[in-house]
Amino acid sequence: MKTFRRTMSIAVLIVVAVGAVLLLTPIGERPLAALFAVGDVESVDFAAPELSDNSNWFLMCPPGLCGARAHADSPLFDVPVERLRARWREVAAAAPRVELLAEHGDGWQFDYVQRSARFRFPDIVTVRFIAASATQSTLAIYSRSIYGRSDFGVNRARIEIWLARLREGL
Repeated sequence: MKTFRRTMSIAVLIVVAVGAVLLLTPIGERPLAALFAVGDVESVDFAAPELSDNSNWFLMCPPGLCGARAHADSPLFDVPVERLRARWREVAAAAPRVELLAEHGDGWQFDYVQRSARFRFPDIVTVRFIAASATQSTLAIYSRSIYGRSDFGVNRARIEIWLARLREGL
């Protein structure tokens, strides 16, 4: 009986140690990222976005652009669209655990993945830049989780943080 307890105690310690390494160190990043794969990301058509029935997404669009009801209207920026796009790229590059997945053919729409800190769950952020005039621009953003039915407000919070940082540099 003592041998069984000792063996079980050692097994539990090993499991806890491996779990700690996976969750708390950079060593665990690759296995967790592989476990929670992104898969194929379909191009988003903001005029008719395909939205999930789950509550794990956030959509922000300029009035009249999106064929679906957005959670919020996009702000209008007093900068040319090229400057807005350049600043967005800086903000995305500075955000933790973010990777550019795709740049669409016209150069105005991009897909990013941002992974959660602990379990490396991937969320996809698609952004499209829109010129409102020669000196003003806006954007459409669709942020969504790949896994789970709820995101506990993470997608909305991400976009609000990124927009605040975007405004700081304009």
